[in-house]
Amino acid sequence: MWELLKNSSENRIVKRPGSIEYHCIFDTVAETGAHHFLHGVAVEQWQGRLAACFAFNDYAENSITEKLIIRWSDDGGKTWTAPEAIAQSDDCAHSHGVFLSQEDALWCFAPHFLGLGKAVPTSKGHVPIHFQALQMEAWRYDGDAWQSRGIVAEGFWPLGAPALMENGCWLLSGCDTNWMGTVAISRGDDLTRWDIVKPETEGEVLTEAGAWAAGSNVFMVLRNQTVMTDGKFHAAFALSQDYGKTFSPCGLTNLPMATTKPFCGCLNDGRPYLIFNESVPGDPHCRSRMLLGIGEKGAFQISKLYLIDEGQPTDGGRRLALSYPYACQIGNRLHIAYSSESAPGKYANNNDAMLAIVDLDLLV
Repeated sequence: MWELLKNSSENRIVKRPGSIEYHCIFDTVAETGAHHFLHGVAVEQWQGRLAACFAFNDYAENSITEKLIIRWSDDGGKTWTAPEAIAQSDDCAHSHGVFLSQEDALWCFAPHFLGLGKAVPTSKGHVPIHFQALQMEAWRYDGDAWQSRGIVAEGFWPLGAPALMENGCWLLSGCDTNWMGTVAISRGDDLTRWDIVKPETEGEVLTEAGAWAAGSNVFMVLRNQTVMTDGKFHAAFALSQDYGKTFSPCGLTNLPMATTKPFCGCLNDGRPYLIFNESVPGDPHCRSRMLLGIGEKGAFQISKLYLIDEGQPTDGGRRLALSYPYACQIGNRLHIAYSSESAPGKYANNNDAMLAIVDLDLLV
């Protein structure tokens, strides 16, 4: 078991940061008059503006009517422009993606697929999800309009922000056609061609990966959907020592993590961070308690934990879900976007899009 959480016994009391702002990116009922599927918010800054994109669907999650929506903010997330679709085609589902900010353009990488197909059970009898004809498409925005750069990878759904490795290649983490944890590696600085690499999961459903890169090492943190330990789920991991070309078989860590997507990032000073939902005894799938973990530079480990948000309690005592985090650092502030449950009891990812802004200088 990998010690992803350092001194786990000392991290049982988790406090909210001293200064944190909350803003709503998209209030679904206020914007549309009803609850709808919304999920997978990503956030990035480009040319002084804040961009947020997410998946929106008038019908069921992962159906052909899914759209990739973007909004912009010119005041740090307080107010947002009217929602627009990044992808103009209606012949397939376009779901939530990730950003890459460059000086001359903002890139967006996101999946398109033909809805859900019949899943094939794993060797241990687990039934994952199957995305029909899954492909990763790229779009480029130069300040005028979003232009598709076409299909850039087969069988891949990006979930983590692109990370530039020391060998000049970009790293994307996510999942494959069958929902298993996967990474995509660019061919140098060519953002239109990506190679797919999958670790061995040995029949378990270990999915929706985040990843850190340091030197030639790549460390994947995966959502563990099938292996429970002491009444909780713990994050899985896989390690590469050759810039993501090959990975060790997946193993388990000591980090209690609920069955939802983790987000791995690196602060400007080199420290790794992880945003995730804590798995708790009695309700191990619960997505309400969202934490930020920060480690030490060069280590694939978390040493400090902070509470980012905790879902409001419902009449039945259950707390509302907060999930699928994504983040970017702007100056000394970490901007964390996430899905926030807005329709209690429907359990269909009927969410609002939220933004939490953490002042890193005030973390103790």
